[in-house]
Formats: sequence, C-alpha cells, structure tokens
Amino acid sequence: MRIMMKITLTDRIGRQITEAEGNDEVKLIMEQAYGFEDILIFEVNKDAYVEIDIDPHINKSIVFIPTGRFVYQIPAGHKKMAYHPEAFEGKKHQVTMRVVSSETLSTRRNLAMNGLDTRWGDECFPHAYANVVTRDEAWFEGKNAIDGYILRDGHGAWPYQSWGGGLRDDLAFTLDFGREVIIDEIIIYLRADYVDNHDIHWESGMLLFSDGENMAITMKKTGEGQSFKFKPKKTSSIRLDQLKREVSIAFSALSQIEVYGVEV
Repeated sequence: MRIMMKITLTDRIGRQITEAEGNDEVKLIMEQAYGFEDILIFEVNKDAYVEIDIDPHINKSIVFIPTGRFVYQIPAGHKKMAYHPEAFEGKKHQVTMRVVSSETLSTRRNLAMNGLDTRWGDECFPHAYANVVTRDEAWFEGKNAIDGYILRDGHGAWPYQSWGGGLRDDLAFTLDFGREVIIDEIIIYLRADYVDNHDIHWESGMLLFSDGENMAITMKKTGEGQSFKFKPKKTSSIRLDQLKREVSIAFSALSQIEVYGVEV
C-alpha cells in the first residue's frame, strides 16, 4: 500500500506559502529565501518511520512520527547559532520526506540520531531533553547531543554545540525514543575542551532505562567515543544522571550520544 505524504511551508503565523504531496516520497522545492521563523509541516500516516532531508547542512534523519504530523520552525536569531552558518540560507531549497523500508528498520543502526530535534519537540522522535541548559542558549540544548556532529575540542556555538548544564551537580539528560526499541550499545562522546582546563570529564554516571533497570558507568578523560555494551534489551528511553566530576569549578558536557540497536 502506498503512503500519502505532504509537506507544507507557512509563514510564522500560519499563512500557507507552498505545499507538495506524494506517494511514499515527497519533495518540496522552493525558489525563494525562507522568511523569519517560517514553518515546515510534515504529514504522513500515524506511527510512520520516515527519512527527512531538510537542508544540506543538517544530517538527514530517520524519525518516528506517532501522530502523523510534525511541525518544524526554521531556526532564526540566536537559535540558528547551533547550526552551520549556511543552513537554511539562500534562495533555493529542497526538502524531502520518504518512507523508510522494513529492511532498513531491521538493520542495526544508531537509533539516537535526529538532526531535526528541537528543545521543546514532542512530535518527532528520537527526542533529547535535559533538566538544565546553560543560560538557555541554543548551542547548549540537549538536542545537540543527537544531531550527528561530534567536533569536541571546543565549546559554544556551531561547530561545538553540545549539551551543557554549567557547574550544576544535579544534571540529567534524557533520550526519548517515542516507542520501544531493542538496544545493545551506548557510545558517549564527552566534550573535550581541555585547553586551560575549561572542561573536565565526568568520571562516573548512571544510565537508567524505561524498565527501571540501571547501569553504572565510569568515563575517562578522552575525546574519543566511550562504548558501553550490554545484552540486548527493550527500552523506550535512556536517562543519564548522577554525573560526577572531580573538580566542581570546571565544566563537563556531552557532545554526542549514540545508541545502537534495532526496531522492535
């Protein structure tokens, strides 16, 4: 059965600019610049798995849309500083959405990656959020830890966007898959801006899963990915908390988290 799909572009108050429809795949091509905080609306069947390619400078992502509708506002102002400077720029744009094959869904992959995630997003999964965001700045939001970019030797705006919560000792990061998945490995990339001791690594933490199980982890001072493997388990979310660092006046942050597994 073919699946009807639709992408609509509106201005920031909802006035329609253009739209495109398709079966199993749809392309919206625009010969104009985006306006301030324009909105893209993606519509598809409920509980759909789709791949969305929104911009050449944003990683195209396989996402789960439970309600069949996902609204994405083009970032502007300080929010745009978490993205490549050329993202969403120019006078010609193409946005694509296509159905994901069952073969792809059954293949082991990084289930955490979503370049389309937003801080308050609850329509498109996976979705990352945190209890604290440093100064509420976009380049320290939880979504940055699942955007697929892993440059770690600096901090601040793109290309060093990360999840950071300042010097707090009660930090917690949650990754919500929006459905149950089967996972067997988590790779954590700590931010490694170690010059002049700006950053210090978290030495330990706790991974909590939706079934109530948890796993204590220890981490090293490195810019490389740190892998934590376990027997395949079902979960709908992962929470990273109880994070401990040796020096309380140095920052620790998460550049990226990857979670490997398959769909249920």
